[in-house]
Amino acid sequence: MEKQFDIIGVCDPVMDMAVSIGHIPATDSLERMNDMLWQSGGNGASAITGAARLGAKCGIIGATGTDAFGDFCYNDMVYHGVDTKYLYRMPGATPFCICLAETETQGRSFIATNTDMGAVREDQIDEDYVASAKIIHTDLGDFPGKWKAIEYAKKHGVLVSTDAGYYDPSNCDRMIDTADILIMSSMFYKGVFGDDENYVENCRSLLSRGPQIVIVTLGSKGCAGTDGTTDFTLPPFSGYAIIDTTGAGDIFHGAYCYAYLQGWDIVQCARFSSAVSYINSLSLGGRAGQPTRDMVDTFLETGKVDLSVLDERKRHYRDILQFKGV
Repeated sequence: MEKQFDIIGVCDPVMDMAVSIGHIPATDSLERMNDMLWQSGGNGASAITGAARLGAKCGIIGATGTDAFGDFCYNDMVYHGVDTKYLYRMPGATPFCICLAETETQGRSFIATNTDMGAVREDQIDEDYVASAKIIHTDLGDFPGKWKAIEYAKKHGVLVSTDAGYYDPSNCDRMIDTADILIMSSMFYKGVFGDDENYVENCRSLLSRGPQIVIVTLGSKGCAGTDGTTDFTLPPFSGYAIIDTTGAGDIFHGAYCYAYLQGWDIVQCARFSSAVSYINSLSLGGRAGQPTRDMVDTFLETGKVDLSVLDERKRHYRDILQFKGV
């Protein structure tokens, strides 16, 4: 089948309220906000918008609620040029998360809601749509439609990229065994390997289970991984003040899928993805700082980031009047 899409995400968008504060306040005390932006989020969804921003042709299979948050998340996918034919509107509330970025620690914390929104069913997964992608990208979401999409991907030779962001022992093995490109967070890695810091060796041990590429992202320690032929460890980028690491891992995944489709080797892909993640961390929230390909190329060549390129994008998210209904 002709490949209509570079990457299709199988994931649900989330509504984020990104807040910058000096530090999380103690009980019965007050901390004032430095800044606040409404943004859409979600691990897989942010990876897809990040890849689209770089120039990939992307689609999404997932769901938002029928509330105003759902309208915002749906429209944000359209804003990024992502195909929304199979982004379903399910009765119920769209997942919502308050993302707290602490300037003093450069850490982040999340306060999330539960949701009564339904999940995408197996019979809502269009086999031809999945087959029309070069890569499908999935995250921690554990719903029947996701596993059906992976089944179709395997049937049609579509690569499966997996964001192993949070460690959940109930589906950890299944995530590893069905991935072609497995990128783990430090949390997931620790859940599998404990405190063993032999990162490359442990990544290599997972290749026998199915993945072609295994990488662990380590935040301030950089990243490490292997494809069985080439092993690598890369330090993080530096030079600019980190504003918010929300979405840094998410966009690393989207950037890696984009880079992989350029035919680059594993080290070049990882370096490019690290640069994308770093630039994204120079802005508040997981979406406002997503860079263009030109921004990333310039940074890798010169070490400079022209943040003014993102001004229009930040204005887009700062205009709360776009968030109708709330």
